[in-house]
Amino acid sequence: MAAILDTRSPFGTYRAERLVRAAWRLADRHDLSKSLRRRIRALVSWVFSGPYDLEAEGLKFRIYPGENYDDRKILAKGRLPERDEHKLLEPYLGNGKLFVDIGANIGSYSIFAAQKGAEVLAVEANPHTAAKLKFNIRANGLENVKVVETAVGPKEDTLPLWLEPSNYGFATLVKDLTTGEWAGNWSPTFVDVKPLTAITDDEMLTRIDVLKVDVEGFEDRVLLPFLRHAERSLWPRVILLETNCRPYWTEDCLSELANRAYKVTGQTNDNMVFELTA
Repeated sequence: MAAILDTRSPFGTYRAERLVRAAWRLADRHDLSKSLRRRIRALVSWVFSGPYDLEAEGLKFRIYPGENYDDRKILAKGRLPERDEHKLLEPYLGNGKLFVDIGANIGSYSIFAAQKGAEVLAVEANPHTAAKLKFNIRANGLENVKVVETAVGPKEDTLPLWLEPSNYGFATLVKDLTTGEWAGNWSPTFVDVKPLTAITDDEMLTRIDVLKVDVEGFEDRVLLPFLRHAERSLWPRVILLETNCRPYWTEDCLSELANRAYKVTGQTNDNMVFELTA
């Protein structure tokens, strides 16, 4: 059962009671088989779809656990997802820094970076998720985050963005990704696509301190055209690149980053951090 999207009620309207938290902790137990966990999650989603208003590590989120992985993690664990990635990025954030978040989802990176003092450009292609992102930014009283609603790719275009209702944060422009391991109830919605160079021109950016790219197998088509066409002065000092969908890339980002003097300075199960060394 789909949750009702509410971006108008004030934060704190929806409380997550103990039973809700316990149910979602059960649905998130990784000692259970994947198939059993999926069945439990479907039942819990039906009964406790949300929304719920929660604070995690001092940040406020209105979450919809039935339809987003990050939301489920916040509710089940009481903390932000991608904790290891945040630790890797934190030394590069702070006052006067610019963080560009491609694939911003509900804002777990953007709001974290903004709280650290960085100016943030949050780019999100899915209109449904972008509405949640904007609410979470307002709930935290942040004025240093700007949201751009577009997909990012090699050229101006209109493309199908594939959505799966149990995890809207896993929206993808790569149709091949919707089968096999990630097979589900996928459906397309058409979205505008812009190159990152066009976005940086529109926003009159003169530098990027940290760039995060997490777009479910489309990372190469976001990053490589930018590095090939942008002025070198605009190359990010630090890049956080999601690599868990690397088999769906059409070009290898890692070799090109190495050729452009980027060095790996951190790695997690799903992401790699690169720093420009020359």
